[in-house]
Amino acid sequence: KAARESRLGIPVLIANNVIHGFRTQFPVPIGLAATFDPALVERVSEVAGKESAAAGLHWTLAPMVDVSRDPRWGRVVEGPGEDPLMARLMATAQVRGYLKGGIMASIKHSPALGAGEGGRDYNSTEIPPNQMRDLYLPPFRAGVEAGAQSVMSAFNAINGTPATAHKGMLTDILKGEWGFDGFVISDWDSVWELINHGHAADAADA
Repeated sequence: KAARESRLGIPVLIANNVIHGFRTQFPVPIGLAATFDPALVERVSEVAGKESAAAGLHWTLAPMVDVSRDPRWGRVVEGPGEDPLMARLMATAQVRGYLKGGIMASIKHSPALGAGEGGRDYNSTEIPPNQMRDLYLPPFRAGVEAGAQSVMSAFNAINGTPATAHKGMLTDILKGEWGFDGFVISDWDSVWELINHGHAADAADA
């Protein structure tokens, strides 16, 4: 009601982390990837989408398509694992499934949250451009090409620049090269954390 009566009338988008099912629980994403069956994973995501839409959700903050190669990282379970080809296939299958089920998908965390040094969440990452394009970006591109309407930026810094404010990744590559016409959302508190990164002077600047 408040949205309908607001100045611009922008509709409310209700989101949740629908990661491996909604009412019906399926294997966690690393388990789904271990099936090596993209068609099955697409069907699983479609069921999750239908159940979510029936409950009033419009949008899932999934899938997580971070390639992760350090088993110490605590979020390996949320993603497709270590292989960029499998990650691409899973990104495509999950995004298509959610869309078939009637909800928007948001691929995350762009780019390379899973590459934090020492497996520490949110830790900085130093990634050469060729490795970024060959290993970490392909699953995100696959998700965009499959129809994902939103992309979530990551907490970490990429070669010294916070992912949330990384023009090279979020504007030049995502929107410029790939033609993404959806919207980018920040992860949790990552806009304000630009201050902690030393990238913004204050909240308004962030």
